[in-house]
Formats: sequence, C-alpha cells, structure tokens
Amino acid sequence: MTRAKRQIAIVGGTFDPVHWGHLKPILEVANAFNFECIHLLPTCAPPHRQQPEVLNTHRLGMLDAATELDSRFVVNDWELRQGLPSRTLPTLKHFHTVSADATLYFIIGMDSLLNLPDWQHWQRLFDFAHFIVIPRPGYALADASDDVKDLLAARQCDSADMQTGSGKISIADTQPLDISATELRQQLRNHNERPELLPEPVWNYIREHNLYR
Repeated sequence: MTRAKRQIAIVGGTFDPVHWGHLKPILEVANAFNFECIHLLPTCAPPHRQQPEVLNTHRLGMLDAATELDSRFVVNDWELRQGLPSRTLPTLKHFHTVSADATLYFIIGMDSLLNLPDWQHWQRLFDFAHFIVIPRPGYALADASDDVKDLLAARQCDSADMQTGSGKISIADTQPLDISATELRQQLRNHNERPELLPEPVWNYIREHNLYR
C-alpha cells in the first residue's frame, strides 16, 4: 500500500507584526489541504516591501508566540540565516530538498500573484511547489496582466488535484481581512489596548518587549 504524501505549507512574510490577517486565511485552508505543518518564514531584507521595523529576534519571538494558536504552526528562520535578500526560488529548492517525501504548498496573497511576473525566475517556482492564493482587499483577478491570466489558464485547479506533484494554483475561498501591518503598527503606537486583529499571545509579547512605541 502506497503511503500518502505529507502535505507541508510555506508562508513567507515580513510579519512586522504577525496578525490575524496573515493567520486566519491560512487556518481556513489548512484543513482542506490536510496540512501536516505550516512553516512561518520571516523574510530577510524583503526586496519588494518596506524593511522590518523591529529586530529579527522580535519578529521570530512574535511568530513563536503565534504558534500557541495552532500546533501546525512552525517558525522557520532559514531565510534569515542566509543573510541575503529573500528570494523565493532558493527557498522552495531548499524545502524541496529537505522535504522530498512531501507535497509542498507555497501560500501567497492575491497582491503577490498579480506581481508574480516581477519576481526573479518566477516561471521556475512551479517546479517545486503548488501555489495557494489568498484573496486580499483591493486586489482582483480582473486586474491581472496577460502573463498572470495565461498562468492561471494553464495551472489553476481545485484542491483535490493538488495532493501530489507541483505546479498547480488554487485561489482560496477565504474572507479577506482589511488590515495592513502599517495600520496595525500605528494602532500600537497610539493605544494601550490590544487591536482586534492582533492575536493575544502576540500582543503579550509586544507588551513584554515594549515594541512599536
């Protein structure tokens, strides 16, 4: 009897701070794809985003706090340890090597999908993982470039067709949460109570270390 492959998700981000806008959609799709674990991967000097406001040790600390929310969350500092601007291709190659017995899923936001042709070696990424796209407020497939529309025409499918192999794309049916990390940091500067979309364990870590003040 052939053993079913493990299903492993990878989520990259600045996580400055990690919040429910990141975590709730991931948990919504986790059961549908039967994820064994979900790697939370903070980026190192993200090339397409503003640089993190807090130290890497605190970004990792906040993610460690978030693992209290679900046993499938795993904090992975691989990109930080490389000490180079994060690029997705080396990351997926690494996971493909160390988890050769697993099916890999790379979770991105709709904003990232629309900008994917700007990523380095973007067409090679699908050799190593399936992609799950989380809806984001203000971003719609109607705004996609011809390259992205062609990509979806060739690769989009349902979750049931993504249990093995790589290279497929699924658009998740999740509820977009209208919050940005920039807005959340501003709330933390101006108020002493926990913002609604900040998980309590992460809030406790932020208070303990007096972050974003």
